[in-house]
Amino acid sequence: MNNINFATLSFNETNTPVSTQFDDIYFSTQDGLAESIYVFQEGNQLWEKWQNHTLAFFVIAETGFGTGLNFFAVAEKFQQFKQQNPTHILQRLYFISFEKYPLTSQQLTQVHSNYPQFANFSKNLTACWNVWQTGCQRYHFDHIYLDLWFGDILDNLPQLGDLYNDKIDAWFLDGFAPDKNPQMWCERLYQQMFRLTKNGGSFATFTAASAVRKGLQAVGFEVKKRKGFGKKREMLWGEKPQQSEKPAINVPYYYQQPQAETDDIAIVGGGIASLFLSLSLLEKGKKVTLYCKDNALAQNASGNLQGAIYPQLSDDDERNIRFYVHSFDYALQRIQQLEPQIDFEHNLSGVAIYGYNQKNQDKLQKLADLNYDLSLFELCNAEQLSEKIGLPVTNGGGFIPRAGWLSPIQFVQNSFAYLEKKGLKIVLNHEVANPIFKDNLWQWQHNGETFSHQTLVLANGHKLKDFVQTEGIPLYAVRGQVSQFPTTAELQKLKTVLCYDGYLTPVSAQGTHCIGASHVRDNTDTHFSLEEHQQNIAKLQQNMTACEWNQGIDYSQNLARIGVRATLRDRIPMVGLVGDLDKQREQYNNLFNLRRLRKPIETAAVYPQLYTIVGLGSRGLTTAPLLGELLASQICNEPIPLSEDLWHALNPNRVWLRKQLKGTPV
Repeated sequence: MNNINFATLSFNETNTPVSTQFDDIYFSTQDGLAESIYVFQEGNQLWEKWQNHTLAFFVIAETGFGTGLNFFAVAEKFQQFKQQNPTHILQRLYFISFEKYPLTSQQLTQVHSNYPQFANFSKNLTACWNVWQTGCQRYHFDHIYLDLWFGDILDNLPQLGDLYNDKIDAWFLDGFAPDKNPQMWCERLYQQMFRLTKNGGSFATFTAASAVRKGLQAVGFEVKKRKGFGKKREMLWGEKPQQSEKPAINVPYYYQQPQAETDDIAIVGGGIASLFLSLSLLEKGKKVTLYCKDNALAQNASGNLQGAIYPQLSDDDERNIRFYVHSFDYALQRIQQLEPQIDFEHNLSGVAIYGYNQKNQDKLQKLADLNYDLSLFELCNAEQLSEKIGLPVTNGGGFIPRAGWLSPIQFVQNSFAYLEKKGLKIVLNHEVANPIFKDNLWQWQHNGETFSHQTLVLANGHKLKDFVQTEGIPLYAVRGQVSQFPTTAELQKLKTVLCYDGYLTPVSAQGTHCIGASHVRDNTDTHFSLEEHQQNIAKLQQNMTACEWNQGIDYSQNLARIGVRATLRDRIPMVGLVGDLDKQREQYNNLFNLRRLRKPIETAAVYPQLYTIVGLGSRGLTTAPLLGELLASQICNEPIPLSEDLWHALNPNRVWLRKQLKGTPV
């Protein structure tokens, strides 16, 4: 796991923050806010650009987030633009910033206290400021998106990928002075800037250093000078020439190419994945219709009374860890944003992972050896874990303090009701069957009527294989029965979700606990199983040995709920365009030799405007928010909130591709 180095700073006599890493100030001692507005906003002529913009979104990139002052200033300005121009085509601002040494939330709060006009921005940012690893974290401020890329900018810029080519409208070329931070101000930075910048896009920077001017000119920028801020004599600004040759999209043949943007999107499903995709699409101004085959929403795995939300940490797959940690961080933020809008029972009081046997204890030790931040994962002895759980246990284990549980059925159903007020159309008792793509629309028949939409998204879990277009995806169904039982005097003391070879939740408002879940592969039956019910209780008592509080549980009422999860062998979901397997068989029937001989390989065939989110397994509460935002960004051709290597890993083409590379029949 790629851990973060935080900034160390002091404050000089003018109360300006100073980086001890770079021995340089974060902003002007004269007036940091005025400097930001003059250098970056006026230097890039932002207000004029916004007025003349012809797209629904505008993208700014910044080298060095620092205290966030540049972002707050431009976010406030964009809010003013929206208020003064409510019907303008420009509706959203993306601010992409890179930071190698982030401040802590306490440091940010201290600096921001000098700028009370930004109190709301600061409060919203620091409330969800969980800097756990390198890579991209997206933060929401209504119509303003902040993508913070933690880690070295020279490592992160290539991870924006070729689909970011020509996406950036303006650069805030900030960071510490070139002589203090020569590693950043280099040719690799300027080359990446030029690749990513739109023709006619601009940059502005506080420095007038000749090395910077020559470096930007060498890669193709037109560079100009203007008067510097305050006592500074000069500063640089410039543009990428309009006639610049557009860089090619050099992505792997199996990578998904952008589709034409559409405004009318249909989603098939009724669970957590459909919910968050609908939310993100509505935020981006799309018309969204949800089709659910049931007479109510959240009737499958999203209908449980209690569900745990925590990242799937692993000691053997660094890529998957990064995906789940990003997802967990983003999910916490989204839940926090929805909390004031909807009513749902929840408690993020932590998740304890019990070391119930030696093998499990060894795995937890390996996780601890990865040096996670303690706010993400902490290894505890038996006494420490007992204190956190609220009940005595005989072994130690791991603890994830910001995790917890919520009621999926309340959360999903009430969130959907909220989204209906925001414009979501929900159609129940409607099973989408045999859709075909005709006249640039996805069409199907239902009760003798034709339904059609520009874009179709399949987010219906294990039922995905019912469609001809997706029947070849190697998805398997897993039946899971979650048992419920009345609380006891002892179990009312349980403060956290307790995971072992199963899980136990704290008491709900209904006075019950959830315990589970069974795991029956390739089984879609939803009838109650007394055997699985008894096995759920037995697992608790077998794993939590010598714990008197797990005795005397009354499970005679046979309370349980059954859901069927959709799972993939490689333990991460699929999201993106659905590949056309029949065409890919023809394209790649000699793939091994094409690669061996280094011959051109066709781009993988996909179904036009057909997408999927699937394979969330038992981690839907954790992963659905980020997957929904990722797919909505892809559908809208807007900036992606995830590094390219992780996005590649989620590609629906991946399973077929592995077989084709091995020469295995698909």
